[in-house]
Amino acid sequence: MSKKILGLDIRYDSVSAVLVKNNIRENFIEAHEYVPITDQKDLESIISYSLDIITKKMDVTGSVCIASFPSDRISYRNIQVPFKNRKKIRQILPFELETTLPFKVENLVIDFDTLTSGDRNDLIVAAVEKAGIQLYLNKLKSFNIDPKIITVGGSATALCLASLADTPDNFLFVDTGNEKSAVFIVKSGQLYYIRSFRINSVNSSKIESFCKNIKRAISAFEEIFHLDFQPDLIITTGNGIGTSGFEKEMENILGISVRQADLFADTSVQIKNHPKNSWKPEKMDNAFALSLVELKRLNSLNFINDSFSLKKYWEENKKGLFITGCLASLVLATSFSNVIVNTYLMEKKLSGVEQKITDLFKTTFPDVKNIVDPLHQMRVGIEKANKSSLSQGETHRDIRAIDILNEISRLIPEEIDVEVTKFVFGAENVILTGNTDTFNSVNIIKSKLEQVEFFKQVVISSADVDKSENRVRFNLQIKL
Repeated sequence: MSKKILGLDIRYDSVSAVLVKNNIRENFIEAHEYVPITDQKDLESIISYSLDIITKKMDVTGSVCIASFPSDRISYRNIQVPFKNRKKIRQILPFELETTLPFKVENLVIDFDTLTSGDRNDLIVAAVEKAGIQLYLNKLKSFNIDPKIITVGGSATALCLASLADTPDNFLFVDTGNEKSAVFIVKSGQLYYIRSFRINSVNSSKIESFCKNIKRAISAFEEIFHLDFQPDLIITTGNGIGTSGFEKEMENILGISVRQADLFADTSVQIKNHPKNSWKPEKMDNAFALSLVELKRLNSLNFINDSFSLKKYWEENKKGLFITGCLASLVLATSFSNVIVNTYLMEKKLSGVEQKITDLFKTTFPDVKNIVDPLHQMRVGIEKANKSSLSQGETHRDIRAIDILNEISRLIPEEIDVEVTKFVFGAENVILTGNTDTFNSVNIIKSKLEQVEFFKQVVISSADVDKSENRVRFNLQIKL
């Protein structure tokens, strides 16, 4: 029996699709399409525009779809946990991530992969907003496409290179775009680390900015895992960064061998027909890799909660399924007396839980004396605390705090003696507090920050002399 697999790679500067037909004897590419994106800016219009073209040129009816989500819309974390059971890990992940992410965990779709590293139980975790995934799914379903997997853009190619290609144990895969790129660090044949970043818009410094971000990714990876990491190779794909031969410049700057990916040549996957003339690896490899994830049953991050593979589902729930089966057999064999016993035990357990809730409420809110409904009262108290937090507001989703700090560090001249003492990133503005040597330095800092393209206005809200330290204290308000 044959089946069709649709690899669909969606990003802000292009959309590519590869339709692979698979049967017992052979695999062959039935169709492929590449759609460059120029005028469309938001993800919804990009999907509508590109799929309108793709679905007219290829028949995707009945195909198994493996799709990607733009890597820069996803948050990544590396954490350690004290156990290896996937079901337990999934239960504690929201609590582990709650303090490290700028979003409410209940508004996120989270998936993870475990890393084999001796005695350590390391995870690579990816989280994306539910609203974004739901919008994405709705647009795909409007074209009768119901994806089995939605994964991180570019990660499928990294997995294929690590699992199916003759590559070193330690290498970097870099997915390049016109404005945004992502780096994937593979150690000992496993995908350990993902980082997405913007590329400097000034052409003369694009390659320098690109390589600096790769160096930062390696440094962050070394700090997280407490090791010295030297990749043997950098493999690239994608639209590049707008300059020809940039791989050679990367080699010169980073001192690491660089080559472009070509999954047809790099992997051992047998494809009967090779569309040589119309196939460009840098444009089609990401979509081809997505189809290989299904074809070769590779374990991939998946943001569709209810569509994990049978193997993954069994690993996470085999203990629970076994217990459920035993309990079902016991229920069929027991009499009404067991129902009474179970009811009694449940009431006792419920009473214990209610007592724990009350004790927790008293510990958390010792000033409240009139306790009526501790769970409801605790929710009200937490909501009040959240409303007073600066992180509660909706921020510009495409502007990250790390991008703002990078621009501030890059634009303020090194010769200016300045100390930043406070940085507040709000919903619509940024407040920057610090001290410097002269009032003229404050003016220079203001003029330099006005060059940041996503700053609407930079205002000196205050500047005065600290006579005790002979320094000028200043406060800048920056509108985003």
